[in-house]
Amino acid sequence: MAAAKCDVSFKIGYESSLPLTAATVTYLNPPGPTHDIKQLVATGNAIKLNDIQNDIQTPGTYELEVKLAVGEIVTKREFFLNVGRCNSSSTCYVPKIYDIKVLDDGQIVMNYWVDDTTNLATLEYQIAKDPDFTDIIYTKVGFSDTAYTQFENIDMKNGKIPDNTKLYIRIRKYCKPEGISEWSDAVQFDSKEWRGTVEAYCLSGIDDLNPDPLCNGTDPAWKTKVILKPSLPDIGTLIYLTNGMLATPTNIKEFEPNAPESFKRSGIRWIRFLSSNSGFNPRLIYRVDPENATIISIEDKVSC
Repeated sequence: MAAAKCDVSFKIGYESSLPLTAATVTYLNPPGPTHDIKQLVATGNAIKLNDIQNDIQTPGTYELEVKLAVGEIVTKREFFLNVGRCNSSSTCYVPKIYDIKVLDDGQIVMNYWVDDTTNLATLEYQIAKDPDFTDIIYTKVGFSDTAYTQFENIDMKNGKIPDNTKLYIRIRKYCKPEGISEWSDAVQFDSKEWRGTVEAYCLSGIDDLNPDPLCNGTDPAWKTKVILKPSLPDIGTLIYLTNGMLATPTNIKEFEPNAPESFKRSGIRWIRFLSSNSGFNPRLIYRVDPENATIISIEDKVSC
């Protein structure tokens, strides 16, 4: 069932012996934080909204600022527009995507609105490579949270989102007891490079190089997951925690509460990566500068 549209109209009174040369309305679209500017179409004494009705659909109070201009003379008025629900509680309102943020580790965060006060059963979003959604690469029905929280995190790895690609996303609402809204307007975004995690054994900045703990995972080695940039280990490679922070002593202390105390104080000095993927040699042991979490050498005399 398609969502019903609200019809929005209001009157503006003005007197002028000359025709208007410009007319605009700026409005705060609840519950979003940003102001949108729309052009008003002026013909003689008649003023018509140009496409604003498609945007003012969310119930709430809109702050509007109308500017009318005749040449260099500009008049401004501010007022409020209250929009309620257009029909009965059976209306299945179309959700709205405010923006998409792609974090440095490639994770996608969707900021969206849905009317969760009535008949919300669940939500669905799709990601495609084209604005017509003929090449859909990811679909999700049902969010992890039972309540609307305004932000949905999308894992590029689990969603198999390609790196560095122009993509499009849209969302729709499933309503109780039945009915599905129309799709929201599609929002375009560019994905970033997914940096996957790799398991590793580490020795702290106060430990001497001993291959036994690094090779067998025994005390005092710390088994953890890290992210590499570039994605393959080499001299100059940076080591990050899984939250995207550099694996320095300060960040380990703050973001890795289960790490051994020696790593919280002194960081990582030695590391061995357990991945057997192409480009990784699990026998190699790397020396790390603990203060900036950078690989500074590869041991050539000691290995597992």
